[in-house]
Amino acid sequence: MVKPGSRSNPGMIPQSTPFPRVLDALCLITGALLPLAFAPWQWYFLAWLGLIPLLLATEDPNGGRRFRRGLLFGAGFFGLGLHWLLPTITTFGQMPLPLAVPTWILLAAYCALYPALFTLFGGWLGGPAALRFGLTLPLLWGGLEMLRGAAFTGFPWLSLGDSQVDGPMAGWLAAVGRSGTGVLLAGFNGGLVLALRAATRKRTSRVPIPVVGVGGLLVAGAALGAYPWTQPSGQPLEAALVQGSVPQRLKWDPDQRATILDRYRRLTSRSLDADLVIWPESALPVFADQGQAYLDRLDRAARERGSALLVGAPERARGEDGRNRQFNAVLGLGTASGGYRKRHLVPFGEYVPLRSVLFFAERFVPGGGRFVPGSNTDPLRVNGATAGVSICYEDAFPRETATPVRKGADLLINVTNDAWFGRTIGPGQHAQLARARARELGRPVLRVANTGLTFAADHRGRTLESIPPDEPGVARVRIQPRTGATPYQALSAGWIPGFVGIALLGLAAGTWRGPGAGSASPAEPRT
Repeated sequence: MVKPGSRSNPGMIPQSTPFPRVLDALCLITGALLPLAFAPWQWYFLAWLGLIPLLLATEDPNGGRRFRRGLLFGAGFFGLGLHWLLPTITTFGQMPLPLAVPTWILLAAYCALYPALFTLFGGWLGGPAALRFGLTLPLLWGGLEMLRGAAFTGFPWLSLGDSQVDGPMAGWLAAVGRSGTGVLLAGFNGGLVLALRAATRKRTSRVPIPVVGVGGLLVAGAALGAYPWTQPSGQPLEAALVQGSVPQRLKWDPDQRATILDRYRRLTSRSLDADLVIWPESALPVFADQGQAYLDRLDRAARERGSALLVGAPERARGEDGRNRQFNAVLGLGTASGGYRKRHLVPFGEYVPLRSVLFFAERFVPGGGRFVPGSNTDPLRVNGATAGVSICYEDAFPRETATPVRKGADLLINVTNDAWFGRTIGPGQHAQLARARARELGRPVLRVANTGLTFAADHRGRTLESIPPDEPGVARVRIQPRTGATPYQALSAGWIPGFVGIALLGLAAGTWRGPGAGSASPAEPRT
């Protein structure tokens, strides 16, 4: 029986040592293992189990311990999942190691703050265990993931839903998107916690209920994945994806400029029989106006052959104030109509935030970090098809990728320069994002990277053709544009964040106990 004034602990966490330290270790270990659910390993089933220690940590009545365990989980998850950023910063950003290490640690620590807030706030939510683990805590997890993807321009890398693109839960991406799939994955973990609780308390009659629930998520995900949300649109398109494979250390070397331009010219000249030819991000090693004569020759050759040619290039234009604006752009040549300027820029990659304070960072950012965002979200017309274009890590933002689709795009194109990441796990993680967006929107995706991973995937995110990393070449693929809408296409207009926000407010109002409350639910016996 609980003594008067004491806090009960109805969960599975004995407060005597050494178990609290064991749970600390489990949070760190499971966090460190969770990146294996993502590419290049794609052990997606780890996302079904990886949140269990984190959910158990919310049962501890001590807020400090809860916060510590969430922080340990986040340190393992983002410390290992983002370890590739360190060589990127030092090798290609040319930042000295004494500055690079703290920069990487700060980013990982910032990301780790979100699971720490999850365990802290999660302990303040009451209600029956089935409600907490099956709904309230999953919604809290999803809400915090969405906040990480939006705050300070957003950093949604390693969002849980993206890990499921090849598994039986992949069908949920088309239904509720990455964020909704993340909520369901947290609920999957919560169902296993409920089954484990019932088993350890010898309430075997209750074990099948959550087991049926998690099984239902898998069956429904498989069924949704098999359903044809979208339909073929028009004629198939013959596409040529050009991977120049120019090492980053040579990309902007003036002595290499002629060699780079000649390589792309040769790879392209034998591919202009295709309906669509695509170059990677910033393939042109000069500003577009500096290479205008070269581009004009390409434009004429593509028009003569009836080919649409998309060229990644830095672009500059003079504003009304007389100053040049720099854009990361895709230029439409040949029969292509329109162009695209990147809208979601990379902090410290394309621009320096708070420049007056962080002026010293300019020397480590390409071009001094003076790129500005574009504004046009209209799709491009490419030989009878309509393409929604994204540049670099814009494909990490599902709602932004969905905008041109809602305007009529029937295929997706992503151009990128992952040479920055070297031979790390970064390119694999990034490529998985493009396939997840294809799943969400029911559109095929053509992804062209400077050094890889270049590939084409169908509307279910399945790879059709690819080029090995670090090899120059052209991937030829016949792709079928598609029309129609997945449920997520409608939700991407803002319904998911709104729904999660309203649901969290409603549930919190009904179950909030606040700091200092014990972890017992009023519905559970205090014995």
